[in-house]
Amino acid sequence: MWLIGCGTTTQQVVTKIEIQKVKIPQELLTLSPLEKPYAENELDILNAYSMLFYKYKQCEIQIKKIKELNNE
Repeated sequence: MWLIGCGTTTQQVVTKIEIQKVKIPQELLTLSPLEKPYAENELDILNAYSMLFYKYKQCEIQIKKIKELNNE
C-alpha cells in the first residue's frame, strides 16, 4: 500500500503502517472534574485561574505518560 502526500515543495511516501495495542492504566484515562468557581473578588479569580492551570498541567503529565507507554 502506498500513500502519497504532496505539498507545493515537499513529497512524502508512507511505505509501512504498524498498529500497536497499548494497555493504558485507568488512572491515566481518568480526569477529576473541575468545579465551577464562584468569584466574589480578584483573589477568587486568581485562585480559579490557578486551579485551572493546575488541572491543565495534570492533563499534560498524563498525556506525557501515555506517550511514554506507547514508546515502550
